[in-house]
Amino acid sequence: MVITIVCTALVSVPLLALLGVRLTSNQFVRETELSLTQQGAIYAQMYAVAFAELDGPVIGTALNQAQKEHWTASLHPAKAQLNVRRDKIAPTRSEGELSNVPLDPRYKQIVDPILNIARRAQKTTLSGVVLLDHSGRDLSIDGAPSYADLPEVNAALNGDVGAMLRARTGDFDPHPFSSFSRDTGFRVFLTYPVIVDERVVGAIYLSRTPLNLGKFLFQERFAFLTMLISTIIGATIIGLLLLRLISRPIHALRDTSRAIAAEKNPHAKPLAHYGLRELADLGESVSTMAVTLSQRTQEISTYTDHVTHELKSPVTAVIGAAELLQDDGLNPKDRAKLLANVEAEALRMNRLLGRLREITQMRSSQVGEPGMLAEMVPRINGLQVILNAAPDAKLPISIEHGRMILHHMAQNSYAHGARELQITYAEQVLRVSDDGEGISINNIRRVMEPFFTTRRDNGGTGMGLSIAVAVLDGYGATIECLPSESGAVFEICFDGMSEN
Repeated sequence: MVITIVCTALVSVPLLALLGVRLTSNQFVRETELSLTQQGAIYAQMYAVAFAELDGPVIGTALNQAQKEHWTASLHPAKAQLNVRRDKIAPTRSEGELSNVPLDPRYKQIVDPILNIARRAQKTTLSGVVLLDHSGRDLSIDGAPSYADLPEVNAALNGDVGAMLRARTGDFDPHPFSSFSRDTGFRVFLTYPVIVDERVVGAIYLSRTPLNLGKFLFQERFAFLTMLISTIIGATIIGLLLLRLISRPIHALRDTSRAIAAEKNPHAKPLAHYGLRELADLGESVSTMAVTLSQRTQEISTYTDHVTHELKSPVTAVIGAAELLQDDGLNPKDRAKLLANVEAEALRMNRLLGRLREITQMRSSQVGEPGMLAEMVPRINGLQVILNAAPDAKLPISIEHGRMILHHMAQNSYAHGARELQITYAEQVLRVSDDGEGISINNIRRVMEPFFTTRRDNGGTGMGLSIAVAVLDGYGATIECLPSESGAVFEICFDGMSEN
């Protein structure tokens, strides 16, 4: 989708540029047409006033009802008619057809004053002005041909404003892009009717070359250069910002992810800058993922080593007992003893595998809602459990997980000679202490390790506290074994966790 959008944008840019240039040329033509219309209205008024003062026969085409209403209205502004996107550029103006009918003497009396004004005004307007009679002949030239056959002249002689785009030279070859490729190759021609007593007694024929895009850009060259420089600077700044804020962080995250995947950098360090908040979140997620994957890899490796080591002894014992049991001369007492050893080792393996399944389930289990501490207190025959907490105290873990953690800790205490277990909870810290044998200083650091136990000969698996650690990790809580002169002391910290 991104590639499609980019390609579409790249294709659209030149097309939009061409359209913009074409619209600009169209605006130039319309401005020229409106300017000629304004000049034509002034000359037509002068022409009509001068002609109306002279006596003579009624001549000219009569206006229809719609035209009468239009020209007699208090306001009748003219609208631009030409459109370079729609109108074709006509050939150069023809010479017209000769007429043997002499001009009305009234035209000869009014032509010179108006033409003198037009010639003086032409120095400013740059517009060509021709005065036509009611048949379309040039008043300034005796025996001039009639231009009545030209569409723009015919429109004015019939009471409407006429406009036309015409080529300036005979070899002009109009084409769809002529409005911006050869702007100086055509002129705007406009005819304005001269109306006296609701009849068209003549017309004002004007023409002018419109401003082209090249001339316009030259006139506005300083503004155009300022805009161009500003655009380049703005695009450069945006490009640098995108490079720094998006491109570089994404490439850095890509390289970090590849390093993590190749196990070259399992502990990914945060980048110097991420540019955007979303990329910062992504970078933090990548770092967290790297740490999690590293921990899981270490845990799997540790579990594999310990399971291999722990299962090696019972498997070896079972294999040795099986070989001895194959001896036909073995006495019944030894056979019974070997069978008992096989059963004991099989039960030990079953306990180890059961604890492994349990710790795996605890790590993958979902976090539960906070529960009442009083409902989590374990009950073990021969062990007195004392709860020092408010009756409505809640732990920010589920009742099921709380029972499991405290049960494993109570079992360990009872197995190490404890007869009393105290559970204290205050300020989000759960303290569990007993009056048992305690834990030596050397073993305090290792007591949380999977498979570490001082009761291996008595069936201990060393997985009870590991299961508690796995459950607490899911809640973001921590457990710590504290040095103590008598008994064992553990503290579980729920700092920053909500009890609601």
